[in-house]
Amino acid sequence: MELGGRMKKYWLPWLVGMPGETAAAICCMMFGGVLEQFPGLKVCFAHGCGAFPFTLGRIEHGFNVRPDLCATDSTISPRSYIGRIYSDSLVHDPQALKLLVNVIGKVHIDLLFELGFT
Repeated sequence: MELGGRMKKYWLPWLVGMPGETAAAICCMMFGGVLEQFPGLKVCFAHGCGAFPFTLGRIEHGFNVRPDLCATDSTISPRSYIGRIYSDSLVHDPQALKLLVNVIGKVHIDLLFELGFT
């Protein structure tokens, strides 16, 4: 995670860096074919899957229009993997939790970490 440059102020590595890193990790697992190679693998990501739920449309669009860059190691659409991704519910915002539920699905969210944002 980037800690220098413009990220060294305002606690930005934790406010925006970690959500981006989580989204990047999910993309790497999808684009890299990890979930394709291990069909029984289920993965849980922290903090509402980071920026992934909000950027899924963009991620899928990139996969579809730039297969030369995004679909080199996997031929399966990112959205197809949604049922295999799990998350906690620690998103600190009721609207963010609603988005997470809409994108990931209620049964794929671990509510043990729920802090009252339902």
